[in-house]
Amino acid sequence: MLFTDRYVQRLVQLLEIDTVTPMESHQASQIAHANAVFADWAASLGMRVVFAGPGEVSVHDDYVTPRTVERLCHEHEGFLDWQPHTVLEIGHGPKHRTLMFNFHMDTVSPHLPVLLREGCVHGRGAVDNKGPGLAVLAAIEEVQHTHPQVLRDIRLLIQVVAGEEGGAMGVYGTRYLCERGLVGALNVFVEPSGDGYFDASTTSMTYEIRMDGNDSTDDFPERGDNASLILSFMAQEMARSLAEPVKALDVKMTLAGIHTGLHHNRVYGSGHCLFNFSYRSADAGRQVAEQVDQAYAAALECCRVALSGLHPFSFTIERLLSTCSASWLKRDLPVLNNRDAAMETVLMNAGINRNTCSAEAFTCDAMWAQADDAYSIVWGPGSLALNGAHTALEHVRLDDLESFTRAVHRLITQFATATAHTPN
Repeated sequence: MLFTDRYVQRLVQLLEIDTVTPMESHQASQIAHANAVFADWAASLGMRVVFAGPGEVSVHDDYVTPRTVERLCHEHEGFLDWQPHTVLEIGHGPKHRTLMFNFHMDTVSPHLPVLLREGCVHGRGAVDNKGPGLAVLAAIEEVQHTHPQVLRDIRLLIQVVAGEEGGAMGVYGTRYLCERGLVGALNVFVEPSGDGYFDASTTSMTYEIRMDGNDSTDDFPERGDNASLILSFMAQEMARSLAEPVKALDVKMTLAGIHTGLHHNRVYGSGHCLFNFSYRSADAGRQVAEQVDQAYAAALECCRVALSGLHPFSFTIERLLSTCSASWLKRDLPVLNNRDAAMETVLMNAGINRNTCSAEAFTCDAMWAQADDAYSIVWGPGSLALNGAHTALEHVRLDDLESFTRAVHRLITQFATATAHTPN
C-alpha cells in the first residue's frame, strides 16, 4: 500500500479542520491551519515552502473578477487574509522539467463530521479536494523510496490553494500563483475526473436578478413590492425561453437559487434569483450572454402584462421597472482547451488516458494555467457526481486513493524520463 494507514489518519485529521470558503461563510475558517499542517507533512519529505500567504485581486479594473469577490473584499478587510495559499517545491529542474500539482484546500459549506467506514472516508473535502491532494504527497514519498534521483533532477511543485469554491473562480488563488510563474511544463489540477483526464474544461458565468423594493405586513399586502412573486415569475419565464437556445449551444444552465425570506406573515420587497451557465467555448459564452439579456427584457415585459391590475399586486407591477434589475456577477472568463503531443505521450506511458466523455468536463482553476509552453490537465480519483461532492454524502474510496497514488508515482517517473534529454 502506498496510501498507507498513516495517510488515512492524516486525511481524517485534514478533514476535521473546517476550511469552508469565506465566499460562502463570509467569515474566517481554518484554511491557514490546514495549509500549515499539510506543509509540515511535505517538509518531512524534503519539500520547501516557496510561497505562503494571500493572493490579490484588482477589484477596480479587472473585468473577469466576479462581483461577489469585489463585494466581499470591500465588506471584509481581512477577506483575502482568511484564505492564504501555500506553494511547495522539491528539486531544481528548469521550466521544461517542472511538474506542478494543484489542489484546493477550501471547501463548500457546511462542514461535515468525518467518518471512516467500510473502505471509505466520509467528510467535507474527502474527494473535493483534500483526499486527492494528500495522495500526491503519498506518491512523492514513494518516489523518494524507489527513484530518489528523480526528485533532484526535476522540479516538482504543489500549489495548495484557496479561492476555488464559492464562485471565486481562482482569481485570487490559482490565477495569482500562475501569473507569478509558479507553474510547470505539465500542470495537473487534482480534481475527481472519472475514467481519465481532461485537457479541456468549462467555465461558468452567473446572472443575478434582483428586487429592491418595500416590505409590508400581511395586514396590508397591497402596499409592498412582492419580490417573491416577481422573482418566481421571472425565473420560470426565463428558464422556459432559454431552455432550447442554451441546449443548442451545448451550455449547461442551472437555476441556482431564489431567496426573499422565510416567514409567512409579511411581503418581502427585496431578494434575488441566480442563474448559472457553464460553457465550453468563449464564443458560446458570448452568445448565451446575449440570449440571457434578451430573455430578461422579454420576461420583464411578460410579467408586467400578465400581472398588471391584479389585486393585491398592482403596486408591485406599477413600480416593477424601478425595483427589478439584473446584472452579471461573473462572465467572460477563459476556458481550458489545450493539447500537447509530448506530454500526452508521457501520460499515456504512465497508463493515464484521456476521458473521452466531454460532457463530464467541468469548471475548475485549470483555465489559469493555459500557456504556449505548458500543458494543463484536470485529473484525479473518483467522480464529483458519484462521490457526492458538494453534498452531505461526500466520500472517497480508499481503493481509489491508492490507485491514484500509484498513478501519480508513475507519472512523476515518466515525466522525469521523458524530459531528461528534452532541449529547453
